[in-house]
Amino acid sequence: MRKYETVFILDPSLGEEGIETEIKRISDFIEGHGAKILRTDRWGMRRLTYSIAKKTQGYYVLILFEGENNVPKDLEGFYRLNEGCLRFLTAKSETEFVPRSQEAKSPGRVKKETE
Repeated sequence: MRKYETVFILDPSLGEEGIETEIKRISDFIEGHGAKILRTDRWGMRRLTYSIAKKTQGYYVLILFEGENNVPKDLEGFYRLNEGCLRFLTAKSETEFVPRSQEAKSPGRVKKETE
């Protein structure tokens, strides 16, 4: 199984309930294809660099998941059919995931000083 990360921007006119519904639908789609969601980060409402479909703001969400190599292609097809999704990007992840429970405990990256 490979690790992937997907970022998508939702239409802010969906409202809070609509945004939560869309995140749940996308999460269910990922899990329905046999993938395991490792982490979901809601970045919240942010200003877009340029307008998309006459929208100047969007709700950003990042989902890190582990699954077979067919999941990203199916997921992107799902995004294209979803009218609430303004933009999306799915990529293979090269980084190791730190579970939320261990995030506060880990010291993070240690910066090495050069001589």
